[in-house]
Amino acid sequence: MTLLPGQNSNKLIKRNANQFDTIRTMKDVAYQSAHNPYFNYLIKKHNLKNDLPSVKKVFDYAFFNTRFKKDLPQVQQIRSGIRSLRDKNANCVDYCILLSSFLLNLKVPHSFRMVSTRPNENFSHIYTVLADGTPLDCVIGQNQDGKEQYKSNNQRKNYFGMEIPYYNKYDLKIL
Repeated sequence: MTLLPGQNSNKLIKRNANQFDTIRTMKDVAYQSAHNPYFNYLIKKHNLKNDLPSVKKVFDYAFFNTRFKKDLPQVQQIRSGIRSLRDKNANCVDYCILLSSFLLNLKVPHSFRMVSTRPNENFSHIYTVLADGTPLDCVIGQNQDGKEQYKSNNQRKNYFGMEIPYYNKYDLKIL
């Protein structure tokens, strides 16, 4: 089941949705989320540009202002970038939308990459990848059980530009 955030409740977009339904919806949510003026405010405040150092700052901002949190079993929520920042929680789907919301405003070409992490399995993870192949995976380095493991951001380490090993991939171009 795939859910979109509503103002007061979640909206079911498709029962028994598959990964391809989810990734197409993620693209739509990323474009809608990018229109929120808060992203342009942060871009101006931090003097971000269409370059790799600025993308690194965006990645750091997403990583250090949210924590990994799984959705309920059998329920895939798709959160806007602003909601992830407000709730301070995100999963791999949400991180893609959050990063894409910035990248769309910066006009940085990128895609969402679904991967299978085991041979002969369906796609099990998704992250953002730049057109030059640089992966942006905020989930790497975070506790996968969703429990806080750090007392402060100083103890957290992000893995900008690193990619987990995978067997199959599917890229959906966003910009």
